[in-house]
Formats: sequence, structure tokens, C-alpha cells
Amino acid sequence: MRRKTWALSALAATVLVAGGAGAAWWVVHQRTGDIHHGSDLPFTLTTTPTKTSTSGKDGKHHARDTGPDWPVFGRNVARTRDAADITDVAPPFRNEWKDRTGFLEYPPSYRDGILYLASNNGFVSARTANTGKVLWSFRVPVGVTGEPAVAGNRLFVGGRNKVVYALGTRTGHVVWSRRVSDEIESSPAYGHGHLYMSDIGGHVHAFDMATGRVLWTFSTSGPVKHGPALANGRLYFGDYAGVMYCIDAETGKLVWRHATHGLASGFESGGFYSTPAVAYGRVYIGNIDGKVYAFEASDGQIAWTYTMPYWAYGSPGVAAGRVYATSYDGTFAALSARTGQLLWRHELPYKTTASPTVIGSLVYVGDLGSGPGEHGHLTAFDAVTGRRRWWFNDGKYSTVIAADGRLIVAGVSHLYALLPRTAP
Repeated sequence: MRRKTWALSALAATVLVAGGAGAAWWVVHQRTGDIHHGSDLPFTLTTTPTKTSTSGKDGKHHARDTGPDWPVFGRNVARTRDAADITDVAPPFRNEWKDRTGFLEYPPSYRDGILYLASNNGFVSARTANTGKVLWSFRVPVGVTGEPAVAGNRLFVGGRNKVVYALGTRTGHVVWSRRVSDEIESSPAYGHGHLYMSDIGGHVHAFDMATGRVLWTFSTSGPVKHGPALANGRLYFGDYAGVMYCIDAETGKLVWRHATHGLASGFESGGFYSTPAVAYGRVYIGNIDGKVYAFEASDGQIAWTYTMPYWAYGSPGVAAGRVYATSYDGTFAALSARTGQLLWRHELPYKTTASPTVIGSLVYVGDLGSGPGEHGHLTAFDAVTGRRRWWFNDGKYSTVIAADGRLIVAGVSHLYALLPRTAP
């Protein structure tokens, strides 16, 4: 009898322990509901101004119209990747040229007929958009992860060797270089004579664009993996501790901060890997807690969140009142920029970390392919309806850009220039 009682007690204890473990797992992993304040908070539906001049620094017009510039990651320093105004770059395409470049995570920047590309093996190069001819090449030791930024006669890039470079756009010579305390994985932003770079040690730096002099440094709670977005004299960025920041772009002083710890589930704290996009008085950014966040740009209130199935690694694209976001499991969604309401959703063939880009009436997004060493794919969807319109057998990590009437695709290790078949 005593043995039976002991066995029943042991069984009851086991059930209690298992139940407690299950309850604890549920508390930790159960996701909280989304926030829906978007309709109640300020929202201004305006287009993001984009410089489209084809004039050079000297103000003289080029003999050949080379189309709108794409000088930074995101096309503009607000990082929206909105090129809905470029309507002459659309499928069907023909492959005009391709070139082996080394491993790519970011697309090139573009200005006045010239592409500026940085590969992970450290080669920064300038090449013509219409032929792919390499004009110059510069090697950054250890490597480069981010997309360069071009302004005036300077190209700016940060390396994993902890150095920020300003290169001459004509020859690639070093104009100035500055060492920072940690590796750089981000793409620069600039404005009003300031260059802004972040590092994975948890800092955002402002440099004088002409001389490289450090103007200020702002310290965060965790690594900053992306470049800041710049809008209305303020910088916006998040860190890997899950904190979102807004600072004054001139002085580096904190305007507001918002920690997202616990918003995804009981004890989970996500990190901001993706680059924010600023539009309509909001800041849109993905988080590895699985949520896409919309913050009020003025004070950091959360207007809305939308929960994706997995990590929201990719940087949201924003155009025409819509936010385009990806989740690592391959989910691609279009959301209302005002309310966060789901407009349409697709499952890509494979996982994705890509950042959607709107060109003309289409939104382009890549997937990672079937496994390591395999090519990904690039797919174009109708930006309004979500209907699939076009597909290309390379892409993987990177977004695309439009340059000189061409779609420029950064594949795994090749750069492609695709010309619309209707072009002469």
C-alpha cells in the first residue's frame, strides 16, 4: 500500500512539474496582441521628396540623360526605397550585362550614370551602369557589409576594419579616413554637411563630410546593425537591445527613446536589425521579436504593431500609403501605413531577409533560395493588388535599384543590369 501511495505521489509530482514547465513555456512564448492606435494618432499622407536631378556638381547638364539618382541605401536618407516615380523600368527585361563581383549583401548606389558597389570581400568599385565597365576599385581590409553613399564628389563607406572612408568618386583615392571603436555593418546617411555612421559596439557617429572630423558620438544600449534614417533634422535607429531612438541630427542629443522589451511575449526582448523607414510622420521598422513597429516620429508613441510569423529582419519599404515587410520564414506582407491592417500577403518559395523595394507599379523582394551556396530569387508583385508579375533566378540577400533606365540586381556573387525589352 505504501509503495502504491508513493507511486501515485511521484506521478502527481511529475504531472505538476510538467504542467508548470508547460505553463512557463507558454508564458515565455505566447505572443502579446498587437497595438492599434494608428487611426487615433497623427498621420500625414505625403510623398517623400526625392532628388531626381541629372546635373553634376558643376551644375552642367550631362549630354545623356542618366535618370534619377539612387545615392544611398533606401534611395533617400529617409530610407523608404520608394521609386514609384520611375515608371520606365518594368518587365519584361533582357539581360544587358552581368559581372562577377564577389559576395553581395547590398545593392550599389548610383549617380550620373555610375554605379558604386561594395562587396563583402572588401572591394569598393565604380562602374558604368550601361556597360558594367569598372572605372576604379579600392580594397577595404577585412571587408564591407553596407551600401556606400555618394554625395558631391565623394563616396562614403564603412568597413569591418573599424574605419570610415571618404573616397574620390572619379578615381577612388582616399580623401580622408577615420577609425572608430568597433566594426561597421551599416550604410551611411548624410545631410547638412554631416555624415552619419553606426557601429556594432553601440554607437552612432557624426563626421564632418569635408574633413572627417568627429562632431559627436551617441551611445546606445546594444549593437546598431543598420544605418540611421534621417528626416526633418532628426536621426532614427534601433539597437539590438530592442530600444528605438530619435536624436537631434545636428547635436546628437536624445529626443526620445522607446524600449520594446516584453511587447512580443512574456520575457522576450527583440532586437532591431532592419533599417527604419520614415514617412507620413511615422517610423517603420522590423524587429526580431517578429513584429513590425510604427512609431510616431515626433514623440516615439507606438501607433501600431503587426506580428509576423518569424523574425522581421528585412527593412520595410514604404510607398503610396503602404508598408511592405518580410519575415524570415518567407512571409511577404503589404500593410496599411496608417493602421497596420493587412492588405495582402504571400509566402515566398524560401526564407527571406530581403528589404522590399518599390519601382514604378511593382514591389520587388528576394528570397534566400533552398540552402547555403544556392542562388535566391527575385520576385516582383503588383504593389497594389499583390499579384505576381515577374521572377528572376538570382537575388538572395539584396534589394534592387533602378539606374540609367535599367533594373540593377545584386545576386549572390554577380551584378546584373536588366534592360526593359521596350527600351531602344
